[in-house]
Amino acid sequence: MSTIKDDNYLTIQGWQINQLGLKGNELIIYAAIYGFTQAEGQWFTGSQQYLADWTNSTTRGVRKALASLEEKGL
Repeated sequence: MSTIKDDNYLTIQGWQINQLGLKGNELIIYAAIYGFTQAEGQWFTGSQQYLADWTNSTTRGVRKALASLEEKGL
């Protein structure tokens, strides 16, 4: 069962595509984490399963995308 509710949303900003060159699962994962970390002292506390639900993928796929984002310094 998905943790994503019908009225949940995330925002993908143009600079995440144009300046960072993100796409696919990396883009969705980055946007999800970014959305939770806008105020000072806030951090993303969601699970890998939460991100897998957003990307309609597996936690293994999420770990791979997170590793790639980390390698890119993001």
